[in-house]
Amino acid sequence: MRLLSLDYDPVCGDEVIRSSFLGDISVFDFDVVIWDPAASFSRYVSIDRAYYRGLPALAEHQSVQIKADARRRSIEFAEFVNSGRTLIVVVQPPQQCYVDTGEKEFSGTGKGRITTRMVVPFNLLSAIPLAGATFSRASGTRITYEGDGPIVRLLRKYKEYVRYSAVIANIAATSIAIVTGTDRIVGAIKRSKSGGHLILLPMVDLRASQAEDEGENEALDDAEDSAEWLGLAPEFQMDLLAAVSQLGGVMTASRPAWVERFATKRQQELRNGVLEQQKQIESARERLAELQQEEEAALARDQLYLGTGRSLELEVKAVLELLGGVVTEPEPGRDDWRVTFPEGDAVVEVKGVGKTAAEQHAAQLEKWVSGALEETGQAPKGILVVNTWREQPIDERTDRSFPDQMLPYSASRNHCLVTGLQLFVMRAEVEADANRAVDARGALLRTAGPLEGYDDWQSIIQETKVDD
Repeated sequence: MRLLSLDYDPVCGDEVIRSSFLGDISVFDFDVVIWDPAASFSRYVSIDRAYYRGLPALAEHQSVQIKADARRRSIEFAEFVNSGRTLIVVVQPPQQCYVDTGEKEFSGTGKGRITTRMVVPFNLLSAIPLAGATFSRASGTRITYEGDGPIVRLLRKYKEYVRYSAVIANIAATSIAIVTGTDRIVGAIKRSKSGGHLILLPMVDLRASQAEDEGENEALDDAEDSAEWLGLAPEFQMDLLAAVSQLGGVMTASRPAWVERFATKRQQELRNGVLEQQKQIESARERLAELQQEEEAALARDQLYLGTGRSLELEVKAVLELLGGVVTEPEPGRDDWRVTFPEGDAVVEVKGVGKTAAEQHAAQLEKWVSGALEETGQAPKGILVVNTWREQPIDERTDRSFPDQMLPYSASRNHCLVTGLQLFVMRAEVEADANRAVDARGALLRTAGPLEGYDDWQSIIQETKVDD
């Protein structure tokens, strides 16, 4: 019996294929599919996710992907069950987020123009082919099993490991498990006209405890992380497939290898259509990967006004190179960057701070200037780049970045003081017109004290809001 796991664990055995809900592997090559919606949902939601109204708010490309995958899998699941096979879904609470519709609204004019993303709520459980059913968050272990079919007997056998994390309402299916003392459904089965089954199964928690003897897990050597699961996990899998078989929900078709040499005209057309669609999917995924990489590179630029540490240093280096500088990295513990411009040399100290720059930053820069003077006999220009107020929204950074008490010290030592946000603007202007690199270099090399200009970030960064 061929089993496909869509983000469900544990599974094991040669007849089992592991894949994901967002993967391209079709369900139609298998007899039984088991899907864990919660594990699938986590693949779309990044660790540093944004929130809106208490739910994850997916980026535009993630929104497109999750909606397309849910639509594709929903169609597959329905056809799979209607073809006489079995889909098992682990009952989970709503897997909800807000997705981008791709539409935008604009308000205001000029620099005050605001772009608003249009978003709508989305639930990954919509891919379950069961119209009208609703799932609500609820958890517990007190479960009463109804009836005496093979799936019910399976749950009773493993009842000490069964728990529920959601209840189901408005379900046109046969209840097999309810919360004890209530009529709240936590497990159900629906049989299709063709003899297939949709099984909504409460979680059978086979995770091993910390004290579990390692020897009990040897049977799961081919699992992704065998140490996480109880040794009886393979037995549960065999019992589950046996129960499905007893339901009559497995359609086994005989297709020996030689039959591939023969096909009807309609079969050939369908086969060619499938291949063409697979090529288009592969091409689309390659393009998606390219766009995601480009987006990551574009987002990395924001570290000039968001970041600190190495991420900020690398973006400063990129700007210096864009301006025509040759940048070298000194030994660890020294100045952040040394740069040679056509007009002269400079040493650069880079800091990311939550408030203003400090005198100690200027003192550190002067130390690097003095060190370079001793090495070369010539004093380089000192440039202090500080990403100030980095934890505040850029439209709320109204306080000064360089306090009055540090200005005389920096000016007397010919230090150029520049914020990360100013460098962000400088880069955008030079990328728009390469001839402006000369002026930008000159501004950095001539300025003694805070850099003037390069403050019009509103012409480059537009505010976007999530619509109500």
